[in-house]
Amino acid sequence: MLVKVKVKPNGKEDRVIKVCVPKSLEVEIRAKPENNEANERLLSFLAKMLNLPKENLKIVKGNRERKKLIRMEGITEEAFWEKIRP
Repeated sequence: MLVKVKVKPNGKEDRVIKVCVPKSLEVEIRAKPENNEANERLLSFLAKMLNLPKENLKIVKGNRERKKLIRMEGITEEAFWEKIRP
C-alpha cells in the first residue's frame, strides 16, 4: 500500500494533523529535518500507530522533501484507515 504524507518537522509533538482522501496524510513530527532525523521519526511514529514493524515502512519518494510517498507492507487499506482516523 502506498500513502502520500506531507511532513511538518520541528513540531510540538508527533501527531497526525490531517487525514485526506485518497491515501494522504499531513503529519507533524518533533524532529528536525537534519541528518535524516525527521524521516526516521516519521517512520517510527507511523509504525507505532499502525502496530507494524518499522521495517515494513519505507520512503520510496521524497526522502529529502516534505512531501513523501511511503510504502507500507503488512496492513490492508481498511485497517490503515481504521487506525489512522481519530
